[in-house]
Amino acid sequence: MKRTLCLLIFLLLSAPVWAADNSTVVMNTKTYIYHSPSCKWAKKCTKNCIKTTKQKKQAQGARACKVCG
Repeated sequence: MKRTLCLLIFLLLSAPVWAADNSTVVMNTKTYIYHSPSCKWAKKCTKNCIKTTKQKKQAQGARACKVCG
């Protein structure tokens, strides 16, 4: 019972971390910089930007925006 309770607490505490890695980001395909959707640079990017997940872009070598981080 104690082990099950510890496992449940661990899952509840780590779930937001897993969700943050799969959040939607806007990535510029020329610069390989990704932004949060609310970033001012993401709103200005129209021609070379695509929406994807943060986890996929980090695996491909993209880096975070210095403004929205």
